[in-house]
Amino acid sequence: MKKFKRLALPYQIWMYILVGIPILFMIVLSLLEINGFDFETARFSLSHFENLPTGFKAFGLSMRYSFIATVICLALGYPMAYIISRSNFSNKYLVLIILILPMWTNMLLRIKALEAVTQENGFFSNTFGFSLNMYGTPLAVIMGMVIMYLPFMIFPIYTVIEKIDESLLEASQDLGATKLKSFLKVTLPLSLKGVTSGIIMVFLPCAMGFTISEILGGGNIQMIGNIVENLFKRANNYSLGSLISLIIIILVLGSLFIIGKVDAEGETLL
Repeated sequence: MKKFKRLALPYQIWMYILVGIPILFMIVLSLLEINGFDFETARFSLSHFENLPTGFKAFGLSMRYSFIATVICLALGYPMAYIISRSNFSNKYLVLIILILPMWTNMLLRIKALEAVTQENGFFSNTFGFSLNMYGTPLAVIMGMVIMYLPFMIFPIYTVIEKIDESLLEASQDLGATKLKSFLKVTLPLSLKGVTSGIIMVFLPCAMGFTISEILGGGNIQMIGNIVENLFKRANNYSLGSLISLIIIILVLGSLFIIGKVDAEGETLL
């Protein structure tokens, strides 16, 4: 394996430049009192740590909405993954491609399309004569999260269920277990690895993103991603923005560590 280490060198350089250096830069900014990038007047300060509670409300809102969206994705995604994996389709990947197709378009375009659907005078109003009128509400934001990230719940669960040995299910039924009991005692425990990966893959982007809440929330819903965006783009407070971003990065790395422990072999990846 040592002879292949050189092949990883371009990737390592890429990671150092585009990931390592920006993180180090944020660490420096989080320890300074600075106006934008004016390093001439910058000085060491930890005063902005006192302003962290201003993001607690947004963080709590992000956790609540992301939790609801993740539960809905799990409730919809697990049955879909199970049905596809246990179906008699000649080409199951065709069904998966249909689920992937919307992801081939730009995410921003899809969110803008949902915006037109949820507005009072949007698509349904002009086409069918009635309006959903959900724009700017938590329901619109949660619906957007579910629609955007549902495939990320389906794929890891499908991959794990697809790899379950059929002989295990046959053995459980030969021992007198019903189909329901075989599912509860065999399929469900063996698929928890995919469920864990799916939950993390849905929850993280829902909690840390800002595009869905910004567009579908109409500026009325401030999640943690919106707070960070405002700190960098409008408030010119790079120190607090970097500090909150570092906390988010730690949470993301912690989640990736959990995935690595739960799925060390990468079985939930397509």
